[in-house]
Amino acid sequence: MKNAPNLPDPIATAEKLLAKAGIKIPPVDLNQITSIWSNLFVVEEELDGTGYLLPIGELGAEILINRDDRGERKRFTLAHELGHWVLGLSFKKKVGHFMQPKNVHHVEIERWCDTFATNILMPRFMIQANVPQIDPVLAINMIVNAASQFKVSEEAFFIRLWETLRFQVAYVASKGSSGESGYELQRSFAGHGEGLALESLLNQREVIELLEKSLFPVFSATTQTGKIKCAGRKLSANRLILVLKWPAETDA
Repeated sequence: MKNAPNLPDPIATAEKLLAKAGIKIPPVDLNQITSIWSNLFVVEEELDGTGYLLPIGELGAEILINRDDRGERKRFTLAHELGHWVLGLSFKKKVGHFMQPKNVHHVEIERWCDTFATNILMPRFMIQANVPQIDPVLAINMIVNAASQFKVSEEAFFIRLWETLRFQVAYVASKGSSGESGYELQRSFAGHGEGLALESLLNQREVIELLEKSLFPVFSATTQTGKIKCAGRKLSANRLILVLKWPAETDA
């Protein structure tokens, strides 16, 4: 992410806050972070949206969370609004009163808070410490259960896994119900090119046979990006989750 010139680095800001709160392992205790400030309050209410930050002058601020949202959604909302709080404090030091950055487009501020929230809930050092970084065979068991360990949505964790370690997680299903042989890609959490590469692999006869016969298929392949290794697990008779380890972009 390229930061707006008037905004601090959201990743470094998140890491410093985690260190200040003494948080080193997942799931991140957001209450432990918000308790750093005695004048920051978190309130769950019935809201039209997911939540927002409500400054209350010298008394501090309230983070309002939609009480009807799922737990993972509430955690991301809280982390996002915490980003607005941190930005407000940062600019209070510069201008003397609590405010969101001026001369920065609203979209840029929201993007900053999203990046901050992601790095609070799933910091790179925690991903690296909890997921074997080389072999998908070793990593797959942890990856399948990681969303609940980090208390985030499955989609959010799989996207983060791609961003940090270049592990592509994908769901594939047998075409058998349509009378065809082989497998089709249902969802891929990686770049567009990696999704296309996986679709190509799913059309190879040796890969099809392996996915059909094995509960825990493992195979390697060479693509235009480089050599990849894949491990899978059957979720049902017709559906699998696959984890592919791609080379680092600098190695491609």
